[in-house]
Amino acid sequence: MIRTIDLSAFAFKDRNDLATTQSDRLAAARSLVDACHSLGFVKITGHGLSDDEVDEAFGWVKRLFDLPTEEKMKAPHPPGPMPHRGYSGIGREKVYHLDDVKKLETETGGNGNVSDELRKISDFKESYEIGSEHDDQQQNIWLPDDVLDGFRTYFSALYERLDKVADMILDVIGVGLGLDEEAHAALMALHSNRHCQLRLLHYPAIEKDMSDSVFARLPAHNDWGTFTLLFQDSNGGLELMDPKTKEFIHATPEKGSLVLNIGDMLQRFTNDYFISALHRVSVPGPDVIRDKGVPARYSIPYFIGPKPSHTIASLPQFVTADSPAKYEPVRFDEYGALISKYQYADGEKEG
Repeated sequence: MIRTIDLSAFAFKDRNDLATTQSDRLAAARSLVDACHSLGFVKITGHGLSDDEVDEAFGWVKRLFDLPTEEKMKAPHPPGPMPHRGYSGIGREKVYHLDDVKKLETETGGNGNVSDELRKISDFKESYEIGSEHDDQQQNIWLPDDVLDGFRTYFSALYERLDKVADMILDVIGVGLGLDEEAHAALMALHSNRHCQLRLLHYPAIEKDMSDSVFARLPAHNDWGTFTLLFQDSNGGLELMDPKTKEFIHATPEKGSLVLNIGDMLQRFTNDYFISALHRVSVPGPDVIRDKGVPARYSIPYFIGPKPSHTIASLPQFVTADSPAKYEPVRFDEYGALISKYQYADGEKEG
């Protein structure tokens, strides 16, 4: 079962009408840490965004993906995985688990086209990537104003709003872990407000007559940043794997909540005290599709990470005789380049 943790004591701690104490905040922080330690994912309420604000965001997302393809292609994602900005049409991007890549590289002896092998089952989704307007390494690629007026202004503001939510949640994790000032500062360095990523996703409806087609929505994978915050619509589909039972759990949509999943950097930072959550967006079996079809799905993930040049090392307090160091220090940009190598087929040809 995926736990739901209320962080109102932190998100609204300056409101005069909410009587919270330090003990309330500490209890909420410890509950969040315990949930992340147990499963690597958790639902969060009291995060600071109202239901109306979330509904407005999804309204903008739907307006974006309702545009004709030729209009969306006026902000095309460039060749290769970087810069990861702009619009990607259905099937262009491929998400995968690193183990799948290692297996293919071994099987082909390094001589096969790994990208083509990964794309034998395409991802049935389209996306739009947005970063900070102050990112010094990846510039945003915006639709012209006459295509969707107000789009840039709205999502630039939403990025900044979610950046503050992410900062608050990372601070709560530090409180829950009981970190001293130096360790807490090291934790907060895993979030750079200029180098996060706001992603808009649309998984088109799967019609009844597509029951014999072979495709995925989003295959099982780990996120390689610090953690991810996800808002999903009422149609659901997100599943997260229980690290103990290895069974996938449905992240049933819950009004007013977001889903947090731990990423690779926080796993390395805590030397596996937190586990990077394996997750996917599932596709029902052919019988279900043939009978009812599957409705469209929209989601808004916000990926948190450090500045690209930051080196992530395990915090000393998590390295003990019973839990020896499992990871060498790694630069975030170098790790990301390794993970995203085959994300875009045209990137492999360049590299």
